[in-house]
Amino acid sequence: MPICRKCASAFPNSIRIDGDRRSLQNRKFCLSCSPYKLHNTRDLALVEREPVERRCPRCTQTFSTSEFYRRRGKEGHAVYCKSCTNRQTVERQQALKRMAVEYKGGCCCHCGYNRYIGSLEFHHINAVGKDFTLAYAKNTVFEKIKAELDKCLLLCANCHREEHARRKGLL
Repeated sequence: MPICRKCASAFPNSIRIDGDRRSLQNRKFCLSCSPYKLHNTRDLALVEREPVERRCPRCTQTFSTSEFYRRRGKEGHAVYCKSCTNRQTVERQQALKRMAVEYKGGCCCHCGYNRYIGSLEFHHINAVGKDFTLAYAKNTVFEKIKAELDKCLLLCANCHREEHARRKGLL
């Protein structure tokens, strides 16, 4: 008979549930600790030992563990709270865009616009030779991004729309 890892009680190898015989021999927990079909994948013996609150080292605030993203590994949760993790991701993406714009000259190659970086876009000269879309290159090394930027023009939003219209024969 298997032994429950949480309450240490023995439970049967099989049992009838809804008229069918169900095997319990591969279960780690008895049915009272982990009810049938709830798919408990975490070690229930460790659940009670998890800290209820954690401190985010970035914003130095204390939150419940539900305010931290779940991660695989020893700790089980991310180091930073969800809002700090999201803020850090946005900052990283903005820095990547700044580096890419600086690499391409810092202004629209048609009209010279350079006031707002959010209005500058990358236009692939040959869409067939495109390896990836730059907007989705969030976790890519900048050296690989440079190779893709070499296939692009830096255009403001208006010039970019006009370029696509020109290619479609609308202008």
